Amino acid sequence: MGENEPPHADRKEVKGPNPAFFASLLILSLMWWGCASIYAPYFTKDPLTAEEHNNLGVIYEREGKYDLAIREYKKAASADADLIVPLVNLGNVYQKKGKTGEAEKYYKKALRKDEHNIEAANNLASLYIETGGNYGEALEILRATAEAQNQMPAYALDTLGVLYFKTGSIEKAKESLLEACSSAAGDEKLIKEIGSHLEDMGDGTGCK
Repeated sequence: MGENEPPHADRKEVKGPNPAFFASLLILSLMWWGCASIYAPYFTKDPLTAEEHNNLGVIYEREGKYDLAIREYKKAASADADLIVPLVNLGNVYQKKGKTGEAEKYYKKALRKDEHNIEAANNLASLYIETGGNYGEALEILRATAEAQNQMPAYALDTLGVLYFKTGSIEKAKESLLEACSSAAGDEKLIKEIGSHLEDMGDGTGCK
């Protein structure tokens, strides 16, 4: 045999397998597929709960992996239709990505499930402030939600104050911002933001 010459196979008669072999193989195949169909739900069941998918989404969001966060939040929302947190989180991530239409959609979806959800109402109002429109609608939504709260959080009072200012209710704006200031103890970032809003209104005392 010369160099690079392919090996030669002797021309021997190749006998086919016994017909019984095919019959046995067919029976085993049918049995396997039957078992697979019975136990398929166990093989395909998502090992993570809705809350765990949401928590994983939070981790991805903190790492700036927004597309992965969106995937996990959507899985959480699909796994538990009553869970509102992933809907608000979806709105937050889409807002960070600059997709305001999608952000608005998910905030409103959260509010349809719970019209008193303060985070969804506040973040939707903040979105409208950021995009420069719908101040009246935002104020109506946030005020309606605020009325259902035993104690309105400082961040929402700040947003409410800005909306009052944007719609020309200066005294109500100042009242909300001062209340936000007194409720934001320890949150230096929020205190600074409230102070800047008071300064925009001509209040030089700021938030202290």
